[in-house]
Amino acid sequence: MYDNISEIRAFRKKYNAKMFLSGINTFREIANAEENAFKDGALEQKHKELIALGVSIANGCYG
Repeated sequence: MYDNISEIRAFRKKYNAKMFLSGINTFREIANAEENAFKDGALEQKHKELIALGVSIANGCYG
């Protein structure tokens, strides 16, 4: 479906913008929750991202 990470990022950016502009506040709340979850805390951000990547791969998520 995608040839590189840039295509995935562009796809997500395009559709995230559409969701945010829809006026439904839930999408903004989810984005804020994700942003807060990845902030440095008990674990550094890079470790949290690696864990999220592993979970995505294990669940068969694409992109």
